[in-house]
Amino acid sequence: MKRTHVSWLNRLGAAGFAVAVACLAYAGFVHMFDNPLLAALVGACAGGFALGRMMRYGPLQRG
Repeated sequence: MKRTHVSWLNRLGAAGFAVAVACLAYAGFVHMFDNPLLAALVGACAGGFALGRMMRYGPLQRG
């Protein structure tokens, strides 16, 4: 992976998107399974994945 400069606005947008994904994942899992620990773990993983994908340089490689 090549390191490149990312503007602060892109970083802020990616962080906001990751927080939104984490909150929605947490709320959905609490509603479906009524287990706060599972919901917190899934929310953290989903938010971290979203943040990592948004901050990665270049498009997603397939194949």
